[in-house]
Amino acid sequence: MRLSPDQFWTYFEWLFNQYALIQGFLLVVVLAILGFVIGFVVALLKHGPTEGFLQVSKLIRELFVVDIPATSTRRVIAIARLAIKEAIRKKVLVVVAVFVVAIMFAGWYLDPQAQYPARLYISFVLTTTNYMVILLGLFLSCFSLPGDIKSKIIYTIVTKPVRPTEIFLGRVLGFTAVGTLILLLLGTMSYLFVVRGVDHTHEAMEISADGRSGVTTLQQFHTHTFTLDDLGEGKTNETKGHSHVVTKVGDKIVVGPTTGDLEARVPIYGSLRFTGRDGEENTGLNVGYMSEYQKYIEGDSLSSAIWTFKGLNASSFGSELNYDMTISAFRTYKGDIVTPVGGEVIFRSIDGSVESERYPFKVKEFQIDQRSISLMGMKGFRKGEPVSNLDFFKDIAPDGNFEVMIRCKDKSQYLGMAAADLYFRANTLPFWWNFIKGYISIWLQMVIVICFGVMFSTFLSGPVAIIATVSIIVLGFFGFFVDDIVKGTNQGGGPIESLIRIPIQSGSGTELDLGNKTLETSIRIVDKSLLICVQTLSRAIPNFIQLGTADFVAYGVNLFGGLLSRHLTICVGYFLMTGIISYFFLKTREMAA
Repeated sequence: MRLSPDQFWTYFEWLFNQYALIQGFLLVVVLAILGFVIGFVVALLKHGPTEGFLQVSKLIRELFVVDIPATSTRRVIAIARLAIKEAIRKKVLVVVAVFVVAIMFAGWYLDPQAQYPARLYISFVLTTTNYMVILLGLFLSCFSLPGDIKSKIIYTIVTKPVRPTEIFLGRVLGFTAVGTLILLLLGTMSYLFVVRGVDHTHEAMEISADGRSGVTTLQQFHTHTFTLDDLGEGKTNETKGHSHVVTKVGDKIVVGPTTGDLEARVPIYGSLRFTGRDGEENTGLNVGYMSEYQKYIEGDSLSSAIWTFKGLNASSFGSELNYDMTISAFRTYKGDIVTPVGGEVIFRSIDGSVESERYPFKVKEFQIDQRSISLMGMKGFRKGEPVSNLDFFKDIAPDGNFEVMIRCKDKSQYLGMAAADLYFRANTLPFWWNFIKGYISIWLQMVIVICFGVMFSTFLSGPVAIIATVSIIVLGFFGFFVDDIVKGTNQGGGPIESLIRIPIQSGSGTELDLGNKTLETSIRIVDKSLLICVQTLSRAIPNFIQLGTADFVAYGVNLFGGLLSRHLTICVGYFLMTGIISYFFLKTREMAA
C-alpha cells in the first residue's frame, strides 16, 4: 500500500496549513466572477448594458434574499419522493442483480491460491461497487431534468411556488436516497462474500512426540506450522496473510479461526529522513523510475533511514511496542536471490544519548513484517555504555518523542522505504467498521457524481449531460496524466504533437522533426496552452483517485477519521458549487416561461 504525503495530514493541517480553505475560497471567487461575467454578457446581448446589469443583480439578490430563506423542506421532500419513484420506474434495482452475477463469476475466477486472498477479495468488491455506483449515479441524475425540459413540464414547475433551490435539492436528495439503498445492499453482499470467502479452519496433524509442535491440514491450498508454550497456547506461522490461534484442550489440539487478514490496524506514522554513506543527511538514493515512491539506503555503510515519531502515549500500548515494516530490497548483482537482504532496527532518543540494541531482520518483500519489542528491561546503550535495563518510555522516549533508525547490513545491497513503510500499531479495530468507512467513501463519490449530473442536466440534453459528467469523472480519475504531460514526464508531447506523430510514424522517444523549427515550436506552444487549460480544469474538479480508499480496507489499515472528514468537506463543497450553478440555469427557465 502506497500513501502519498498529503494522506498524512490531519484535517486541520489540510484545511489551514496546506491552504485547502484558501484554495476553495479562491475557486469560489473565480467561479463567481466567471459566472457574473457570462451572465452579464448574455443579458447585455438581450437587454442592453443597464438592463442586463440589473437583471443579473436581481438574480443574485433573489438567491440570497428570497429563494434560500424561503426554501421549503416539505416541497424538497415531495420532489425527492417523485425522483425516487422515477428511479424505480427506470428499474435501477437491476444494478443489484448485475452485482450478484459479478460476485458469482468472481467466486469462480478470483484465484484462491493468491498470496493474499483476503486482500484480493476486498479489492474486488470495493472496486466493483465503486464503479457500479458511480455509473448508477451518472444515469440516475443525467436524464431526469432533460426529460422535463424536453416535454416543457419544467416551465410549468418553475412558474409554480416551487423554487429552483428546491428542485435541485429534491432531485439530489431523491437520487442519493435510491443510490444509498442500493449501496447498502451491495455492501451487505460484499461483506458476506469476503467473510465467507476467507473463512476456514484447520486441524492439527504431524504432532511432535512432546505434543508442542506440528503441522495443520491442507485447507484452501495452504498449511501452517505451530508451536505451543508450557500453557498449551500458541499461534501458527503466517501464511497467505493470516495465522491461527492454537490451544491444547485436554489431549486435543484445537486450531482456531483466522486472525490478521480481516482487521484494521491503527497506524502511528512518523516523518522520514535519510543519511548517506558518510552519515550526512541527504534525500535518499533513487534506483530508477519504477521505484520513485521509495528511496533507498546503501548496505554495509553509515547510510540509514531515520523516522522521527512524536507524542506516543504509553497508555496506548501494553507491555510490548508493536510495529510493522514493509521494506523492499534492491540487489545490484546476480547470485543468491533466495536469501533475503538483511538489516537492523535501532530505537534511540531524540538527542541520541540512549539507544536500544540492534534488532536484526530479514526483508519480507511484498508483505507486512509484523514485529514487537519489550518496553521493559531492554538492552542498549547509554552514552555509549552498555546497559541491560532500559525502560522505553522513561529512557528512550520520556516525552513520547524518539527516533527509529534502519540500516542495511549486506554489502552492495540496498533497502528501500517510504514514510509509510514503518509505523507503530496502537491497537486494532474491527474489520467491519473499517469496511463501512470504505463504503462511506464510495457513497461520497456517488453524491458528487449525482450533483454534477443534476447540474449539467439543468441546461444540457440527457446524452450531452452524460458526456459532460463522464468527462468530469474521467478527468477526476486521470488528471495526474495531464500533470505528467505538462511537466514533461511522459514522452510524446501534447495532443496536437501526438496526432502529428501518428501519420509520420515518429516514436514518442524521439524529437519531433518536421523540418521547420518555427512550426515545431508553435505546435509545442499551442499544446502547452491547451494542457495548462486542462490542468487548471482538473484542479477544479474532484480527484476520484484521492477520494478512493479501497487500499486502506484491503491492506487492513484503519481509515482514519481525518481523511474521511476531508472527503466529506470536499463533497459538501461540490454540492454547494453545483447547487448554485444549477440555481441560475433553472432561474433562466423560469424567466423564459
